[in-house]
Amino acid sequence: MIDVEPLIRTELESLMPLPEGSRRDWADVLARSGHRQRRSRRRLLLVLAAVICTLAAGGAAIAAGLGAFSRTGVTIAQAKACVPSTIALTTAFGARVLTGHTEAGVSCVAYEDANGAGGGTAGRLGESSPSGILAGNTQGVIFGLVPAGYDTLTLGSVQIPIVNQAFVVDPKLVTGPGVLSGPAGQTTINLSELAAGP
Repeated sequence: MIDVEPLIRTELESLMPLPEGSRRDWADVLARSGHRQRRSRRRLLLVLAAVICTLAAGGAAIAAGLGAFSRTGVTIAQAKACVPSTIALTTAFGARVLTGHTEAGVSCVAYEDANGAGGGTAGRLGESSPSGILAGNTQGVIFGLVPAGYDTLTLGSVQIPIVNQAFVVDPKLVTGPGVLSGPAGQTTINLSELAAGP
């Protein structure tokens, strides 16, 4: 069997000779074109971007720990210091709403179902939201803590009693703004975001 490649190459070179240095390898061509330099620059930029993202995430975590992004007006450390340990109300199904307060003026409220599952929130009562309440959504209910002086939460035609400043509401009842009323007067609250889910 005849290997035709060398024969073709010889014939082509005799017809049209290649310029000097044309037989160099492809790696040499890439090196002279700066291709490897571009690749190393690209790698350096990717590493630099990863370092910047890591530093930014770390800075955000530190700032959050110091309360820079706190929606409730307290730092994470202050929120953790507030332990909801006082039972404000117990539902007919055995669920409980617990409240707590710290000397620093932080309040907290938590909901526990009959099995002990639930969640909570903390903030400065009267300052943490436009309506001045602390509220959360867990285990399919909305729970909250209101400032002193309110004894009823009205949602549409339904009146929910406020016991020891705490309430529990089925999210299906939230079809619009609600009204807190009592000796402190009346104020409108909006639980729509919580009704949409956690």
